[in-house]
Amino acid sequence: MSSGHPLHQILHPRSIAVVGVSANELREGITGWLPRLLNFGYQGHLYPVNPRASEILGLRAYPSLKDIPETVDYVIFNIPARLAPQIMEDCVAKGVKAVHVFTAGFSETGKEEGRRLEEELSHIIRGSGVRIIGPNCMGIYHPKAGLTFYPAFSKESGSVALVSQTGAGAIRFVLLANERGIRFSKVISYGNAIDLDASDFLEYLAGDEETKVIACYIEGVKGGRAFLKAVKECMRRKPVIILKAGVTEGGAAAAASHTAALAGSEWVWGAFFKQTGVIPVESLEEMVDVVLALLHFPCPRGPRVGIVGRGGGIGVIATDLCERAGLSVPSFAPETRSQLEKVNPEAGASVRNPVETALGLAGASQFYQEGLQVVDADPHIDFILTHIGVDVYGRVGSLEETVDILIETAKTLTKPMVVALYAGASLETIAAVAQAQQRCLEAGLAVYPTVEAAVKAVSKVIRYHQFIKETRLEQLVC
Repeated sequence: MSSGHPLHQILHPRSIAVVGVSANELREGITGWLPRLLNFGYQGHLYPVNPRASEILGLRAYPSLKDIPETVDYVIFNIPARLAPQIMEDCVAKGVKAVHVFTAGFSETGKEEGRRLEEELSHIIRGSGVRIIGPNCMGIYHPKAGLTFYPAFSKESGSVALVSQTGAGAIRFVLLANERGIRFSKVISYGNAIDLDASDFLEYLAGDEETKVIACYIEGVKGGRAFLKAVKECMRRKPVIILKAGVTEGGAAAAASHTAALAGSEWVWGAFFKQTGVIPVESLEEMVDVVLALLHFPCPRGPRVGIVGRGGGIGVIATDLCERAGLSVPSFAPETRSQLEKVNPEAGASVRNPVETALGLAGASQFYQEGLQVVDADPHIDFILTHIGVDVYGRVGSLEETVDILIETAKTLTKPMVVALYAGASLETIAAVAQAQQRCLEAGLAVYPTVEAAVKAVSKVIRYHQFIKETRLEQLVC
């Protein structure tokens, strides 16, 4: 149970003080920390700290933290880095539980002054019980607690957690995921990690009942053994996806200037992924793809895929992509081919694997009603990959009907199905396909904008399930 974990109170603060609130926050709109929290629905006590204001956004303002008569659980530093040690001393004196140092200008600058300031902050909190998130980070997004660091995030809570060393990357990841119907339990952007690190947050999330999937963006890890232990504990209970940035020579240098991280070699991280079974990804977009597959693509019995769609060449390309990703594209059983010939008699169509459907969206729609069930029944197939290209069919008029049939047919299948629904370059097809993708997502289908994205995501999820079974952890995960 995560409610007894030391970080639980940090992620559920009953009161927040924002140090460095501008007296002009009302004019600045929801870009400031105070209006951001108010607009997002934070229900706890909010205390603006500004020595030159008596009231901000209808809330009493205080000259300093020490002037606040009530208990303060959580403090956000929105001040110049040079002032951070002085305010941190006030936090220790006040008995604050956690401090989010939003401010940049510390060791990530590569300058001695920045490193000195970090060391001073660490020295001030030593033995005090105060914990630091950051510096140089966005902090916490926790919809149930009314916490956010970006106003456009969904207020709806979900089952995915993100632990991220980058703030801008965390914002982009959440927005990309929100667009595809993915909602979050907690998101933590922790920056330079002079105190709380990825290991601490992963240890908490391992026991968090609200979280079913954990995604991580990591530039460097300071405590390798603690990190490995935390990841292994998470993997006993739920899938973990990691985007490890800074594995190349140039990337490591960039990571050092971003969050002062010691990146580690590509070889070391490759061994880490192999040992732990963590799902590695190479971009934020791929991380969203894998999360989507974990949420909407049920674990198949194996890696054997039946490919269905219009375009023989596209089917060949899909076959290559599948087999390069470790999937298998086996021949159908004779009975399957015989049944498909009855459903798909048109010249130019193919009843082998990959299946090429009849011409036009109307022809494909008719095939989906019967042909997918035939492929589903084949004993050599574990799951189905369906690809639909509106540009290949030549028009968008019957796309809505096709998607309706695809969604209804998917409900009758006994095996998982993943959909690649892609458009051409025209604005008409882009808009129509985006709407169709959204409808698939709302119906619980794992849908992707390209065959390649679908194959990469699904193959990694299947490999994850295989690892879990081989290490005899399936009773906790599948």
